[in-house]
Amino acid sequence: MPRTKRSRLGRMLVATITLLLCCSLLAGAGAASGVTYVTISDVSVSDDNPATDDLVTITPTIRHSSAGDAGFQINEVTLTNADGERIAEANDLGTVGGSETLDVPLRTTFDTAGDKHLTLHVRGTTVNSSGHMQSTSQITYPVYVDVDEPAADEPEPRVHIDAAPMVAGDDSTVDVTVSNGGEDPLSDVTLRLSGDGVDTKTQMQPTIAAESMTTFSFSVTPSETGSTDLTASLSSSDVNVSTTSAVPVSAVDDDVRVDATVVEDDNTTLLQYHVANAGNAPIEDVLVTAESPDASLPSASVEQVNASSSETVSVPIGHVPSEATIDAAYTVAGESSSVTTTVSGQGLQTNVLSASGSTGQQAFFGGGTGGIPIAGIALLFGGVVVGGVVGSRFRK
Repeated sequence: MPRTKRSRLGRMLVATITLLLCCSLLAGAGAASGVTYVTISDVSVSDDNPATDDLVTITPTIRHSSAGDAGFQINEVTLTNADGERIAEANDLGTVGGSETLDVPLRTTFDTAGDKHLTLHVRGTTVNSSGHMQSTSQITYPVYVDVDEPAADEPEPRVHIDAAPMVAGDDSTVDVTVSNGGEDPLSDVTLRLSGDGVDTKTQMQPTIAAESMTTFSFSVTPSETGSTDLTASLSSSDVNVSTTSAVPVSAVDDDVRVDATVVEDDNTTLLQYHVANAGNAPIEDVLVTAESPDASLPSASVEQVNASSSETVSVPIGHVPSEATIDAAYTVAGESSSVTTTVSGQGLQTNVLSASGSTGQQAFFGGGTGGIPIAGIALLFGGVVVGGVVGSRFRK
């Protein structure tokens, strides 16, 4: 065959293969829509450098991401060693819904020292809203633990601090886990938590059994931003150990929005106050008041609105005001603050509650406590606020 014809035939073959590959990719992309994704999003290890025979807790976080209403039924979670042998397992853990997570603690010990290459296995079944099984899935995740030889004497207990980033002036929970890998129980246990800018806290416990773990929870309120070195000190009748962990502390982000709408519910006119907390700390003792040039408007209170969440409170009124100035006073991180918004008559226009008891306005807030996206808050207040949002803050 002449070279010109062979060259033309080769180009046609390449073009055909390329077209087939593109079709395959498009088909794959179409098939992926609506698929349930189950992943191990995080794994925490109570001690990634234990000694032999120390009790170690490995906790995977199983995340279910689904655009539909399917659930993922977790049949078993297992931990295997490098030889494929099971060293820990948990069974029949229930069903995880879309956008939900589940932590599964698995406890094990190691007989020999060295680098341990472990594998987490999650096996489960996708179940639709009718309870019918759709597909079976298995995911794996590697875990590495460096195990040391035990000390010649009885191994000392290990202390681990688990603290999320904190906000200055706001209460945060700090968990301290004590692992007693020895053959004898610890008696007359005292655990003290201290650090820069925090009050020292102390808890006591009569005993911690041999080869067991105990978690102490402390409420900590840092007074300064930056970073604080938390030190957990354990003392018992015959041992004293301590550990230190640096925890970042950020300033309070006081970002609260207030709004109001009017709804009709079974021939009753209700004024709904919406309080959205877009900050990084919960707000407490919320008091919402309102003034109008042509109507007397009632007040309402909310005990607490968590960070990145909202609350809606409904109060009956006689008629719809022409406009309303809404004020929400609250406490955040130990300080008093307030926010004021003026809502026009258009923003207060009457909506009729549906059979489910919600309106389009309520959908942004969910009618109660729950996470809300910042973009959703901005969209909700867009075109409603006349006088803008004015916030003030003053110390108690």
